[in-house]
Amino acid sequence: MKTVELPAFAAAFVAGGGRDIDTARLSLDVASGEHVRLLDPAGEEVGLAIADPDNARLRVLVVPSDGLVKIDGALLGLRVERAVAWRRQLGLDGAYRLIHGAGDGLAGFACDVMGSVAVIYAYAEGLRALGRQLADTVIGFAKLDGAVVKLRAKGGADAVAQDVVGNVPETLVASEAGVHYEIHPLGGLNAGLFTDMREHRARLARLAPGKRVLNLFSYTGALGLACARGGAASVTNVDTSSGVQAWAHGNFTRNGCTAKFETGDAVRFLARADRDKERYDLVVIDPPSSSSARGTTWTTGRDYPELIAQAAAVIPSGGLLWLAANTVDLGSLAKLAAKGLRQAQRTASIVEQGGLPPEYPTVAAQPSDRYLQVCVLRLD
Repeated sequence: MKTVELPAFAAAFVAGGGRDIDTARLSLDVASGEHVRLLDPAGEEVGLAIADPDNARLRVLVVPSDGLVKIDGALLGLRVERAVAWRRQLGLDGAYRLIHGAGDGLAGFACDVMGSVAVIYAYAEGLRALGRQLADTVIGFAKLDGAVVKLRAKGGADAVAQDVVGNVPETLVASEAGVHYEIHPLGGLNAGLFTDMREHRARLARLAPGKRVLNLFSYTGALGLACARGGAASVTNVDTSSGVQAWAHGNFTRNGCTAKFETGDAVRFLARADRDKERYDLVVIDPPSSSSARGTTWTTGRDYPELIAQAAAVIPSGGLLWLAANTVDLGSLAKLAAKGLRQAQRTASIVEQGGLPPEYPTVAAQPSDRYLQVCVLRLD
Protein backbone atom coordinates (compact mmCIF):
# COMPACT_ATOMS: atom_id res chain seq x y z
CA MET A 1 0.00 0.00 0.00
CA LYS A 2 1.40 3.39 -1.00
CA THR A 3 1.88 6.04 1.69
CA VAL A 4 1.03 9.68 1.06
CA GLU A 5 1.87 12.53 3.42
CA LEU A 6 -0.90 15.09 3.35
CA PRO A 7 -0.28 18.80 3.78
CA ALA A 8 -1.60 20.28 7.02
CA PHE A 9 -4.83 21.63 5.50
CA ALA A 10 -5.79 18.25 3.99
CA ALA A 11 -4.94 16.34 7.18
CA ALA A 12 -7.05 18.80 9.19
CA PHE A 13 -9.90 18.29 6.72
CA VAL A 14 -9.86 14.54 7.36
CA ALA A 15 -9.53 15.02 11.13
CA GLY A 16 -12.60 17.28 10.96
CA GLY A 17 -14.69 14.61 9.25
CA GLY A 18 -13.91 15.29 5.60
CA ARG A 19 -13.86 12.18 3.42
CA ASP A 20 -13.46 13.45 -0.16
CA ILE A 21 -10.03 15.09 -0.32
CA ASP A 22 -9.65 17.47 -3.26
CA THR A 23 -6.26 16.64 -4.82
CA ALA A 24 -6.22 19.45 -7.38
CA ARG A 25 -3.57 21.29 -5.33
CA LEU A 26 -1.62 18.15 -4.43
CA SER A 27 1.17 16.48 -6.40
CA LEU A 28 0.33 12.80 -6.23
CA ASP A 29 1.58 9.79 -8.14
CA VAL A 30 -1.24 7.33 -7.54
CA ALA A 31 -3.21 5.10 -9.87
CA SER A 32 -6.98 5.01 -10.05
CA GLY A 33 -8.27 2.53 -7.48
CA GLU A 34 -4.97 2.30 -5.59
CA HIS A 35 -5.25 1.95 -1.82
CA VAL A 36 -3.33 4.68 0.00
CA ARG A 37 -2.23 5.16 3.61
CA LEU A 38 -2.56 8.82 4.61
CA LEU A 39 -0.20 10.53 7.06
CA ASP A 40 -0.28 14.01 8.56
CA PRO A 41 2.84 16.24 8.52
CA ALA A 42 3.91 14.74 11.86
CA GLY A 43 3.88 11.23 10.37
CA GLU A 44 0.71 10.10 12.18
CA GLU A 45 -1.74 7.99 10.23
CA VAL A 46 -5.02 9.82 9.58
CA GLY A 47 -6.77 7.34 7.32
CA LEU A 48 -6.88 4.89 4.43
CA ALA A 49 -8.20 5.98 1.07
CA ILE A 50 -8.79 4.88 -2.51
CA ALA A 51 -7.20 7.06 -5.17
CA ASP A 52 -9.64 8.64 -7.62
CA PRO A 53 -7.57 10.82 -9.95
CA ASP A 54 -10.40 10.88 -12.51
CA ASN A 55 -12.30 13.15 -10.12
CA ALA A 56 -9.20 14.68 -8.44
CA ARG A 57 -10.12 13.00 -5.15
CA LEU A 58 -8.78 10.73 -2.47
CA ARG A 59 -11.80 8.82 -1.14
CA VAL A 60 -11.19 8.28 2.58
CA LEU A 61 -12.89 5.07 3.71
CA VAL A 62 -11.11 4.27 6.98
CA VAL A 63 -10.02 6.53 9.86
CA PRO A 64 -8.12 5.45 13.01
CA SER A 65 -11.24 5.36 15.18
CA ASP A 66 -12.65 2.58 12.97
CA GLY A 67 -10.04 0.17 14.30
CA LEU A 68 -9.52 -1.30 10.82
CA VAL A 69 -6.22 -1.87 9.02
CA LYS A 70 -7.38 -2.19 5.43
CA ILE A 71 -10.19 -1.51 2.99
CA ASP A 72 -11.93 -4.85 2.62
CA GLY A 73 -15.12 -6.83 3.14
CA ALA A 74 -15.10 -6.24 6.89
CA LEU A 75 -15.22 -2.49 6.29
CA LEU A 76 -18.07 -2.86 3.80
CA GLY A 77 -20.01 -5.03 6.23
CA LEU A 78 -19.74 -2.46 9.02
CA ARG A 79 -20.79 0.39 6.74
CA VAL A 80 -23.74 -1.41 5.14
CA GLU A 81 -25.01 -2.82 8.44
CA ARG A 82 -25.10 0.70 9.90
CA ALA A 83 -26.74 2.11 6.76
CA VAL A 84 -29.45 -0.56 6.77
CA ALA A 85 -30.18 0.08 10.47
CA TRP A 86 -30.67 3.82 9.83
CA ARG A 87 -33.08 3.25 6.94
CA ARG A 88 -35.04 0.75 8.99
CA GLN A 89 -35.27 3.29 11.80
CA LEU A 90 -36.74 5.70 9.24
CA GLY A 91 -39.29 3.05 8.25
CA LEU A 92 -38.16 2.96 4.62
CA ASP A 93 -39.09 0.16 2.28
CA GLY A 94 -39.52 -0.39 -1.43
CA ALA A 95 -37.56 2.46 -3.01
CA TYR A 96 -35.01 4.55 -1.11
CA ARG A 97 -31.37 5.60 -0.87
CA LEU A 98 -29.37 3.02 1.11
CA ILE A 99 -25.82 4.34 0.73
CA HIS A 100 -25.02 8.02 0.24
CA GLY A 101 -21.29 8.44 -0.18
CA ALA A 102 -19.25 10.01 2.58
CA GLY A 103 -22.31 10.41 4.80
CA ASP A 104 -22.47 6.62 5.09
CA GLY A 105 -18.70 6.17 5.30
CA LEU A 106 -18.40 5.06 1.66
CA ALA A 107 -17.07 8.07 -0.22
CA GLY A 108 -17.26 7.58 -3.98
CA PHE A 109 -20.30 5.28 -3.86
CA ALA A 110 -24.09 5.57 -3.77
CA CYS A 111 -26.76 2.90 -3.67
CA ASP A 112 -30.51 2.99 -4.25
CA VAL A 113 -32.76 0.10 -3.33
CA MET A 114 -35.43 -0.40 -5.98
CA GLY A 115 -37.78 -3.17 -4.94
CA SER A 116 -35.87 -6.45 -5.03
CA VAL A 117 -32.61 -5.04 -6.42
CA ALA A 118 -29.98 -2.43 -5.65
CA VAL A 119 -28.58 0.10 -8.10
CA ILE A 120 -25.04 0.97 -6.99
CA TYR A 121 -23.10 3.90 -8.43
CA ALA A 122 -19.29 3.90 -8.47
CA TYR A 123 -17.96 7.36 -9.32
CA ALA A 124 -14.75 6.21 -11.03
CA GLU A 125 -13.44 3.20 -12.93
CA GLY A 126 -10.97 2.53 -10.12
CA LEU A 127 -13.86 2.05 -7.68
CA ARG A 128 -15.70 -0.61 -9.68
CA ALA A 129 -13.90 -3.61 -8.14
CA LEU A 130 -14.82 -2.50 -4.62
CA GLY A 131 -18.28 -1.69 -5.97
CA ARG A 132 -18.77 -5.35 -6.90
CA GLN A 133 -17.82 -6.36 -3.36
CA LEU A 134 -20.24 -3.73 -2.07
CA ALA A 135 -22.97 -5.27 -4.23
CA ASP A 136 -22.54 -8.66 -2.54
CA THR A 137 -22.62 -7.00 0.89
CA VAL A 138 -25.75 -4.97 0.14
CA ILE A 139 -27.57 -8.01 -1.25
CA GLY A 140 -26.88 -9.88 1.97
CA PHE A 141 -27.71 -7.19 4.52
CA ALA A 142 -30.72 -5.74 2.68
CA LYS A 143 -32.01 -9.21 1.65
CA LEU A 144 -32.21 -8.44 -2.07
CA ASP A 145 -32.17 -10.61 -5.19
CA GLY A 146 -29.37 -8.79 -6.96
CA ALA A 147 -27.55 -5.56 -7.68
CA VAL A 148 -26.13 -3.67 -10.62
CA VAL A 149 -23.01 -1.54 -10.27
CA LYS A 150 -23.00 1.41 -12.65
CA LEU A 151 -19.97 3.53 -13.48
CA ARG A 152 -21.04 7.12 -12.90
CA ALA A 153 -18.14 8.77 -14.67
CA LYS A 154 -17.68 12.50 -15.15
CA GLY A 155 -20.08 13.89 -17.74
CA GLY A 156 -22.45 10.92 -17.57
CA ALA A 157 -23.93 8.98 -20.48
CA ASP A 158 -27.06 7.14 -21.43
CA ALA A 159 -25.06 3.95 -22.07
CA VAL A 160 -22.98 3.19 -18.99
CA ALA A 161 -20.52 0.48 -18.03
CA GLN A 162 -22.11 -1.78 -15.46
CA ASP A 163 -21.59 -5.04 -13.59
CA VAL A 164 -24.48 -7.30 -12.58
CA VAL A 165 -24.34 -9.33 -9.37
CA GLY A 166 -27.12 -11.84 -8.66
CA ASN A 167 -30.54 -11.67 -10.31
CA VAL A 168 -31.40 -8.29 -11.86
CA PRO A 169 -34.32 -8.18 -14.33
CA GLU A 170 -34.62 -5.72 -17.20
CA THR A 171 -37.72 -4.18 -15.60
CA LEU A 172 -39.48 -4.45 -12.26
CA VAL A 173 -42.03 -2.56 -10.20
CA ALA A 174 -40.97 -0.84 -6.97
CA SER A 175 -43.34 0.82 -4.52
CA GLU A 176 -42.97 4.00 -2.51
CA ALA A 177 -45.68 4.87 0.02
CA GLY A 178 -48.21 2.79 -1.89
CA VAL A 179 -47.33 4.22 -5.31
CA HIS A 180 -46.00 1.76 -7.90
CA TYR A 181 -43.25 2.72 -10.36
CA GLU A 182 -41.74 0.84 -13.28
CA ILE A 183 -37.97 0.59 -12.80
CA HIS A 184 -35.33 -0.17 -15.46
CA PRO A 185 -32.27 -1.17 -13.39
CA LEU A 186 -30.23 -2.25 -16.43
CA GLY A 187 -30.95 0.88 -18.50
CA GLY A 188 -28.94 4.10 -18.38
CA LEU A 189 -27.75 5.93 -15.30
CA ASN A 190 -31.27 6.74 -14.14
CA ALA A 191 -33.43 3.73 -13.32
CA GLY A 192 -36.76 5.61 -13.39
CA LEU A 193 -37.22 7.13 -9.93
CA PHE A 194 -35.18 9.77 -8.10
CA THR A 195 -35.12 8.73 -4.45
CA ASP A 196 -33.95 12.17 -3.28
CA MET A 197 -37.45 13.48 -4.12
CA ARG A 198 -39.26 10.96 -1.92
CA GLU A 199 -40.39 13.39 0.79
CA HIS A 200 -41.03 16.17 -1.70
CA ARG A 201 -43.43 13.95 -3.63
CA ALA A 202 -45.47 13.51 -0.44
CA ARG A 203 -45.44 17.26 0.27
CA LEU A 204 -46.35 18.12 -3.29
CA ALA A 205 -49.49 15.98 -3.06
CA ARG A 206 -50.77 18.27 -0.27
CA LEU A 207 -50.64 21.25 -2.63
CA ALA A 208 -52.48 19.60 -5.50
CA PRO A 209 -56.18 19.15 -4.58
CA GLY A 210 -58.38 20.78 -7.21
CA LYS A 211 -55.40 22.29 -9.05
CA ARG A 212 -54.65 22.39 -12.76
CA VAL A 213 -51.07 21.07 -12.70
CA LEU A 214 -48.32 21.51 -15.27
CA ASN A 215 -45.30 19.23 -14.74
CA LEU A 216 -42.30 20.29 -16.83
CA PHE A 217 -39.26 18.07 -17.48
CA SER A 218 -41.59 15.34 -16.26
CA TYR A 219 -39.34 12.30 -16.96
CA THR A 220 -41.26 9.19 -15.80
CA GLY A 221 -44.00 11.32 -14.29
CA ALA A 222 -43.39 10.81 -10.55
CA LEU A 223 -44.05 14.42 -9.50
CA GLY A 224 -47.12 14.70 -11.69
CA LEU A 225 -48.35 11.36 -10.36
CA ALA A 226 -48.00 12.68 -6.80
CA CYS A 227 -50.27 15.57 -7.79
CA ALA A 228 -52.79 13.30 -9.48
CA ARG A 229 -53.00 11.04 -6.43
CA GLY A 230 -53.31 14.15 -4.27
CA GLY A 231 -56.52 15.14 -6.04
CA ALA A 232 -55.40 17.46 -8.84
CA ALA A 233 -58.16 18.49 -11.23
CA SER A 234 -55.82 17.80 -14.16
CA VAL A 235 -52.14 17.01 -14.77
CA THR A 236 -50.16 17.81 -17.92
CA ASN A 237 -46.69 16.22 -18.19
CA VAL A 238 -44.19 17.75 -20.61
CA ASP A 239 -40.92 16.06 -21.63
CA THR A 240 -38.77 16.00 -24.76
CA SER A 241 -38.62 12.19 -24.90
CA SER A 242 -41.53 10.16 -26.26
CA GLY A 243 -39.95 7.09 -24.65
CA VAL A 244 -40.10 8.42 -21.11
CA GLN A 245 -43.58 9.79 -21.79
CA ALA A 246 -44.72 6.24 -22.57
CA TRP A 247 -42.97 5.11 -19.39
CA ALA A 248 -44.77 7.84 -17.44
CA HIS A 249 -48.10 6.90 -18.99
CA GLY A 250 -47.58 3.36 -17.72
CA ASN A 251 -46.88 4.65 -14.20
CA PHE A 252 -50.11 6.66 -14.21
CA THR A 253 -52.12 3.71 -15.52
CA ARG A 254 -50.81 1.20 -12.99
CA ASN A 255 -51.75 3.63 -10.20
CA GLY A 256 -55.25 4.27 -11.54
CA CYS A 257 -54.56 7.90 -12.54
CA THR A 258 -54.91 9.85 -15.76
CA ALA A 259 -52.99 12.76 -17.25
CA LYS A 260 -52.15 14.52 -20.47
CA PHE A 261 -48.72 13.82 -21.98
CA GLU A 262 -47.04 16.40 -24.22
CA THR A 263 -43.78 15.50 -25.97
CA GLY A 264 -41.76 18.62 -26.59
CA ASP A 265 -39.57 21.38 -25.22
CA ALA A 266 -40.68 23.10 -22.00
CA VAL A 267 -39.80 26.59 -23.26
CA ARG A 268 -41.81 26.16 -26.44
CA PHE A 269 -44.71 24.65 -24.52
CA LEU A 270 -44.86 27.64 -22.16
CA ALA A 271 -44.66 30.11 -25.05
CA ARG A 272 -47.59 28.38 -26.75
CA ALA A 273 -49.58 28.07 -23.51
CA ASP A 274 -49.16 31.79 -22.81
CA ARG A 275 -50.20 32.67 -26.35
CA ASP A 276 -53.30 30.49 -26.01
CA LYS A 277 -54.04 31.97 -22.57
CA GLU A 278 -53.86 28.61 -20.79
CA ARG A 279 -53.65 28.82 -17.00
CA TYR A 280 -52.22 26.40 -14.46
CA ASP A 281 -52.69 26.66 -10.70
CA LEU A 282 -49.52 24.70 -9.92
CA VAL A 283 -46.45 24.57 -12.17
CA VAL A 284 -43.78 22.02 -11.25
CA ILE A 285 -40.27 22.52 -12.67
CA ASP A 286 -37.52 19.99 -11.97
CA PRO A 287 -35.01 20.48 -14.79
CA PRO A 288 -31.74 18.66 -15.43
CA SER A 289 -28.60 20.56 -14.46
CA SER A 290 -27.69 20.65 -18.14
CA SER A 291 -29.12 19.15 -21.29
CA SER A 292 -28.77 19.22 -25.06
CA ALA A 293 -32.00 17.37 -25.84
CA ARG A 294 -33.42 18.02 -29.32
CA GLY A 295 -30.44 20.23 -30.13
CA THR A 296 -31.32 22.84 -27.49
CA THR A 297 -28.67 23.52 -24.86
CA TRP A 298 -29.99 24.02 -21.33
CA THR A 299 -27.92 25.22 -18.37
CA THR A 300 -29.67 25.76 -15.05
CA GLY A 301 -27.78 28.82 -13.83
CA ARG A 302 -28.13 30.63 -17.16
CA ASP A 303 -31.58 29.55 -18.34
CA TYR A 304 -33.67 28.95 -15.20
CA PRO A 305 -34.68 32.60 -14.55
CA GLU A 306 -36.08 32.97 -18.07
CA LEU A 307 -38.02 29.72 -17.70
CA ILE A 308 -39.39 30.88 -14.33
CA ALA A 309 -40.54 34.11 -15.97
CA GLN A 310 -42.31 32.13 -18.68
CA ALA A 311 -43.97 29.87 -16.12
CA ALA A 312 -45.17 32.87 -14.12
CA ALA A 313 -47.05 34.05 -17.19
CA VAL A 314 -49.40 31.04 -17.08
CA ILE A 315 -49.98 31.07 -13.29
CA PRO A 316 -52.93 33.12 -11.98
CA SER A 317 -52.80 35.13 -8.78
CA GLY A 318 -52.66 32.75 -5.81
CA GLY A 319 -51.16 29.98 -7.94
CA LEU A 320 -48.07 28.01 -6.96
CA LEU A 321 -44.66 27.62 -8.55
CA TRP A 322 -42.73 24.53 -7.40
CA LEU A 323 -39.04 24.64 -8.27
CA ALA A 324 -36.17 22.20 -7.83
CA ALA A 325 -32.47 22.28 -8.65
CA ASN A 326 -29.83 19.63 -8.09
CA THR A 327 -26.49 21.28 -8.74
CA VAL A 328 -24.04 22.55 -6.13
CA ASP A 329 -22.81 25.29 -8.49
CA LEU A 330 -26.14 27.08 -8.71
CA GLY A 331 -26.15 29.26 -5.60
CA SER A 332 -29.51 30.11 -4.09
CA LEU A 333 -32.55 28.79 -5.96
CA ALA A 334 -34.71 31.41 -4.20
CA LYS A 335 -32.51 34.15 -5.69
CA LEU A 336 -32.85 32.66 -9.17
CA ALA A 337 -36.61 32.56 -8.65
CA ALA A 338 -36.63 36.21 -7.61
CA LYS A 339 -34.69 37.13 -10.75
CA GLY A 340 -37.17 35.29 -12.97
CA LEU A 341 -40.18 36.82 -11.22
CA ARG A 342 -38.76 40.34 -11.60
CA GLN A 343 -38.40 39.64 -15.28
CA ALA A 344 -42.06 38.59 -15.38
CA GLN A 345 -43.05 41.63 -13.29
CA ARG A 346 -44.59 39.34 -10.67
CA THR A 347 -44.13 39.11 -6.91
CA ALA A 348 -44.40 36.03 -4.74
CA SER A 349 -44.04 34.62 -1.24
CA ILE A 350 -41.92 31.58 -0.42
CA VAL A 351 -44.19 29.05 1.29
CA GLU A 352 -41.78 26.14 1.59
CA GLN A 353 -38.12 25.27 1.07
CA GLY A 354 -36.40 21.93 1.37
CA GLY A 355 -33.48 19.73 0.48
CA LEU A 356 -32.31 16.15 0.85
CA PRO A 357 -34.32 13.62 2.88
CA PRO A 358 -32.83 11.96 5.99
CA GLU A 359 -31.61 8.85 4.14
CA TYR A 360 -29.20 11.17 2.31
CA PRO A 361 -26.74 11.95 5.14
CA THR A 362 -23.79 14.21 4.37
CA VAL A 363 -20.75 14.95 6.50
CA ALA A 364 -20.70 18.39 8.09
CA ALA A 365 -17.20 19.04 6.71
CA GLN A 366 -18.54 18.82 3.13
CA PRO A 367 -21.54 21.18 3.01
CA SER A 368 -21.55 21.25 -0.80
CA ASP A 369 -22.69 17.61 -0.77
CA ARG A 370 -26.18 18.87 0.09
CA TYR A 371 -26.91 19.57 -3.55
CA LEU A 372 -30.73 19.49 -3.68
CA GLN A 373 -32.83 22.65 -3.36
CA VAL A 374 -36.62 22.85 -3.53
CA CYS A 375 -38.48 26.16 -3.32
CA VAL A 376 -42.26 26.63 -3.45
CA LEU A 377 -43.69 30.08 -4.13
CA ARG A 378 -47.22 31.48 -4.07
CA LEU A 379 -47.60 34.15 -6.71
CA ASP A 380 -49.42 37.43 -6.01
